[in-house]
Amino acid sequence: MILPVFTALILAGCASTIRIQVPRTPALDTSGIRRIAVMQFRASGGSDYQQTAQYATSTATSNIRALNHFTLVDPSVIVRLQRNNENIEGYVDALFNGQITRIESRESAEQRQRKDRDGNEQTYTLYTREVELEFNYYLTRARDGSLIGPILKSSSASSSGENRNNLQSTTTLLRKIVDEQLRYLSRDIAPYTIVETRKLASEKSKDKELRAIMKDALAQTKEGSYRLALESYLIIYAEYKNIAAAQNASILHEALGDTRAAFNLMQRVFTETGNPKALNDLTRLNRILADQATIASEYGNTRSQAERVAAFASDEIQKILPRNAKVWIFNNAGNNTMTQAVVDNLIANFIYRGIGLVERDNAALIEAEHRFQVSGSVSDDDFLSIGNAYGANTIVVVGITGAGDMRRLQLRVLDIERGVPIMQSDTGDAWKL
Repeated sequence: MILPVFTALILAGCASTIRIQVPRTPALDTSGIRRIAVMQFRASGGSDYQQTAQYATSTATSNIRALNHFTLVDPSVIVRLQRNNENIEGYVDALFNGQITRIESRESAEQRQRKDRDGNEQTYTLYTREVELEFNYYLTRARDGSLIGPILKSSSASSSGENRNNLQSTTTLLRKIVDEQLRYLSRDIAPYTIVETRKLASEKSKDKELRAIMKDALAQTKEGSYRLALESYLIIYAEYKNIAAAQNASILHEALGDTRAAFNLMQRVFTETGNPKALNDLTRLNRILADQATIASEYGNTRSQAERVAAFASDEIQKILPRNAKVWIFNNAGNNTMTQAVVDNLIANFIYRGIGLVERDNAALIEAEHRFQVSGSVSDDDFLSIGNAYGANTIVVVGITGAGDMRRLQLRVLDIERGVPIMQSDTGDAWKL
């Protein structure tokens, strides 16, 4: 799920502070990535390595799924495609990979003394099991094979007690480390928010009148009247050129969700006063604005490329559909997930607009489609024949052409009654996948 690209107010317990949610971009540049396959973590060691790799894979998968930001693609599909030397970019945008690089386990026993209730010295043995783990993870873009990352992780965990048999197992300790280190995986791969506390500036001058009106503005803030308090601080700054009033007004702009207004105010204040406090605020606000802009442009559009192209294709198709159209939409790219997403969106759009479609649950039609897909070579006459047999008067053939930046949705529309093609997509960017 894409996080909001604006700051939001959180009521704070302390009256002179305001807590604000601030958007942050992920540590790794995952812009444009929507479909991810989490591949099995690699490990070259023994059973501890293999079991930890398995656990890290499942944990990473669960954490990424919980984000609701990416579409997870079954890694077995990618393995099959790679085994057959087939292109994977029609199915996935990036692969999430990881590797277990080091595991060390140590056990020790130490003699210690303590006094019992009677004050007598007792000797006991303290057993300790400690493990260390190092691993990394990174993404590989399907389009060009470029690496994003890696992120390196390392930590240790231990278990101690007087009974060696009660110590936590090496497997349990390793899993604790994996859980701890992958807890914030979301911040590495997707936009997130942090909560920052803004402390309202106070006025300590000897001007009693200024202190009084600043106190009134603070009281408005405490009451939750943020817009009134903002207006009060702006008036105070205009009259007194008071930096504290300007800073507080800027904070309230942020709290009300307008970081740009906060930045513009402090920019004006710095120009007018040259106060270094205004410059510090400008630096902080500029970073927030930069993150907001990046999230809005690179992460903010939750609509996938397949959805955008499908919407464009739907509009283009409907311009040439005959009256009382009954459409058969055929996926000519087989199991390619991207074209299937386009087909699904076309079907949903046509249903929404009341355009007739051939029933998709017809067993004979499904079998015919499968036969066409397997054959790999289907003529217009074949399409017209099967479409006519199942009551369609228009056929939309969906496929993909090209690769990388040249990958395009290939669309052909056939009029069954006239037996001719009535539309063919071009190679323009509107069809780019």
